[in-house]
Amino acid sequence: MNILGSLGAGSGLDMVTLVKDLVRAQREPQLAVLDRRKERVEARISALGQFRAALDGLNTALVQRVQSGSVSAVPRVSDPTILGMRIAPGVALSPKSIEVRAIAAAQTLASASRADPSAAVGQGTLTFAFGTVAGTGPATGFTPGTVPDLVVTIDSTNDSLTGLRDAINAAASAAGAPVTAAILTDVDGSRLVLRGTTGVESGFTVTASGDPGLEDFAFTVGGGNLTRTAAAADAEIVTDGVPLRRPTNQVDDLFSGATLSLLRAAPGVTVTLSAERSPTELAAVVRDFAGALSELLGIGRELARAPTATAGAGALVADSTTRRVIQSLTGLTTRALIAPDGNAPTRLAELGLRFTREGNVQVDEARLQRMVADHPAAVEQMVRALADQGSLFTPGGPLRQLSVQMAVAVDGRAGQPTALAREAQAISRARADLDTRMERLEAALTRQFAGVDTAVGRSRATQTFLQQQIDLWFANRTR
Repeated sequence: MNILGSLGAGSGLDMVTLVKDLVRAQREPQLAVLDRRKERVEARISALGQFRAALDGLNTALVQRVQSGSVSAVPRVSDPTILGMRIAPGVALSPKSIEVRAIAAAQTLASASRADPSAAVGQGTLTFAFGTVAGTGPATGFTPGTVPDLVVTIDSTNDSLTGLRDAINAAASAAGAPVTAAILTDVDGSRLVLRGTTGVESGFTVTASGDPGLEDFAFTVGGGNLTRTAAAADAEIVTDGVPLRRPTNQVDDLFSGATLSLLRAAPGVTVTLSAERSPTELAAVVRDFAGALSELLGIGRELARAPTATAGAGALVADSTTRRVIQSLTGLTTRALIAPDGNAPTRLAELGLRFTREGNVQVDEARLQRMVADHPAAVEQMVRALADQGSLFTPGGPLRQLSVQMAVAVDGRAGQPTALAREAQAISRARADLDTRMERLEAALTRQFAGVDTAVGRSRATQTFLQQQIDLWFANRTR
């Protein structure tokens, strides 16, 4: 029988209950203090997460509105099969007309078919010279360009059609030369195909030296066995009655902020293009942001409220990060978001956003409509500045920076737990220490009361013996 189980056996008292009551009287007040600390910490952690989620929600919603094109100019092309257009952020384009008379092409040369692409072709060198190649079939003339010649060596390690292809691509890649090689195979066999880049000055000739077999891969003025299947050419476009040439089909220097993709030639066909913003969409984004900002600030103020006669303090009343974020959000309306540009607005307050006495964001609709109509580019840039998510080298806009602050407050930095996390860990350790101390106290009291119980039991046994002797004496005397 253990000590705890034998308590009370000698004295007749409920020593087990007495020990547990004494331990409970010691443990419960201390446990209550720890429980209250734990509740406060958990409430602060939950409140921080709630405020962070609301801030992230505003940031994400604004980014999605920007990415959806709600604040951007919408590109419009009357015939998208002739050309496409991309617009840079913040750019609008008044209606323009353009005619695509020709698209840029790359020179392509092809060899005769060979039954076995791994068979030897000959050893020596192939020299590529880059420039303008006259004619559309055989080369009738050549004007060197600025790109250095490319010399490709063919030896025993690459003496085949596939080896030739690989050697040309490796040499061109190393030198940055504008030519690539490929092998096309059909029922007639395999052919080596050489392709340059677009633009009339990106043509090339190929001179062979060494084994006679390499002449099959030469293309020179008046000679060579390669067949020109496409000639290098510039794109030809007309705008405002002025004919222009470009070496590629990606034209980004014609209209500021616009990139045109020329898809097919259509001589005589005028394509109209423009990129205009929707004032209604732009104003709606600003208006929706003001409403979401009011809601976010309301959540923050409720969580950080000071105690009153009728209500207790908010869970984040003593949190410095929350206070700083609320102050920063409140200051968004007066913060310059973009660089000054004449009389264009730079602050949300200039768009008609202001705070009421209750702390809500109110929109002056007349002013907002006027700013959207008179300075749409500046309004778009301000919205984009708010939604900027940054990069590895830039911190992003104000909402992104505030989201990062809240993330650190909730999650801590790498390898560094937050103060709340450390406090929660300390409370857990304190509870474990309390349990250990109470176990030791219960064991000590059990031993102590076991001795008392034994002593009381002996005293009661002595008392019983004496009483028996007295009773026996009185019984003998009365006989």
